[in-house]
Amino acid sequence: MPDWPPYPAGPFTGEFVVGRFGGSPFQTCKWVMNQSGLVVKGLDVWYNSSTLRGVQVTFSDDSRSAIFGQPSDTHASVTFVPGERITSLTLWGNGDRHTFDVGKNTSGQSSYDADVASGILVGMVGRCGSDIDMLGPVFLYGVVTNVSISDVVYNPPLTGSAGIIEESLDRVRFRNPPDADQDLPWEFENSLTRTVSTTFTQSTGTAYGISVSTEVSAELFGIGGKIGGTYTWQRTETTETSTTTSYDKVLGWRIWGNLEPGKGIKAVSFCHHGTGQANYMSTVALHLSDSTVSTYKEPGVFSNVAYTEVEVTTEPDNDDGA
Repeated sequence: MPDWPPYPAGPFTGEFVVGRFGGSPFQTCKWVMNQSGLVVKGLDVWYNSSTLRGVQVTFSDDSRSAIFGQPSDTHASVTFVPGERITSLTLWGNGDRHTFDVGKNTSGQSSYDADVASGILVGMVGRCGSDIDMLGPVFLYGVVTNVSISDVVYNPPLTGSAGIIEESLDRVRFRNPPDADQDLPWEFENSLTRTVSTTFTQSTGTAYGISVSTEVSAELFGIGGKIGGTYTWQRTETTETSTTTSYDKVLGWRIWGNLEPGKGIKAVSFCHHGTGQANYMSTVALHLSDSTVSTYKEPGVFSNVAYTEVEVTTEPDNDDGA
């Protein structure tokens, strides 16, 4: 019996390989049913004019496979944009061994088109020795329709006041001259815009891109009340959100009063700005168009930017200088 390369079990296209039975079999695939959802992020290949010398796979968590075959002086690489789908993949045969079309002369050789199905490449199989003797892709059969992330457990959560700092917004001085014959009305009013954001980053969300609906069910963190004059992080209730959200928050203020002759006042507006980051573990449910649902645990990083409301302080200003 021919020693075919081991093909991974899962919702993949049927095994498709091109080549001969030289060398030893290999397989590299990290999309494992109910264990992980990693896809191929990039390929590195080494070749000459007659054959494919070596192949290395980079996955969506930035891990790399071994180099199958041998590296050589001529090298090429491709990196896929998150969510990018491969529309066609062709291997060529020359009667001795078969290679990617990455620079070798394929004139007069037979071509073999792979079934790319969803277009999501998750691994490679083949045989190799000093060169690539046999090669084949592993594609997901069904398209990813949506991803849900739940059971988010932070380790550790955002606590205390780390990352929360005071941000000065504006300051003014008002003074009514001593020789004035009436009170001076004054008003301190303005507004500024700041961006509030939350982001959940993990391999699955990055791999499938923004075109795939990804829902997150998790507690968030905002800036809570003061404790001993210091603002601290505070959890919210569990909410439904997306992996990245942002909005512009208008920070506005307005105070006013009257100054008697010879009196002055200093006014300062400020808020507190928090930037936080926390590691977490979550449960991912990956839904495919062929009704496959793969559920697995995956770590991630939560980050956010938050702002308190504006505070304004005033104090007498009796300095006659400028």
